[in-house]
Amino acid sequence: MLYTAELFYLENQADFPFEKVVAVTAKTVGQWCTYFQAGLIIPDDEEFRHGELPIEPAQKQGFIDELLAWIFSHTVTPELFHLILDDEPITETSKVPKFCHADDTGCWVLNLTASEFAELQRVWVDNGLSPDLFYPESETIVVPYDGKGLLAPLLRWLGLTSSYTPRQWRAHSQTTFANWSPTEPQI
Repeated sequence: MLYTAELFYLENQADFPFEKVVAVTAKTVGQWCTYFQAGLIIPDDEEFRHGELPIEPAQKQGFIDELLAWIFSHTVTPELFHLILDDEPITETSKVPKFCHADDTGCWVLNLTASEFAELQRVWVDNGLSPDLFYPESETIVVPYDGKGLLAPLLRWLGLTSSYTPRQWRAHSQTTFANWSPTEPQI
């Protein structure tokens, strides 16, 4: 099943421990993986790493730690990097990998079984992190464009939509409801 990053934490929490989340998630998912790809987005570094992960669990954990240290020490901004971990060789036509941070955090997805995801959630909690850092992709809320302004009705008519993660939707709904006036016409 595909799980998507809960962007509420990444975009709305100034003190969010991003590098810790990446490390805990990569090392946990990495235990089920054999192959990796890694590279930097900014700066445009020609160095690109790929291959097989070590087989022995402690060596694999250490290798992933070193890979993340390289990424975070060489990128201009921590969210821009390429890291893929999977249990099958990684090709451009392969399935969605188990851990896929393709370029930025908005494109971060996990492809895990229900039991693997439950184990990952347990590890997040054990590390002082929230268990809902990712959510099933099918729970993304897509609504007609909910912007305001002169062009908003046209954009809705053209089929433009807005997408929300579950936490973003709750925050958006609470704000919208708190600002809503029963006498104010709704478009």
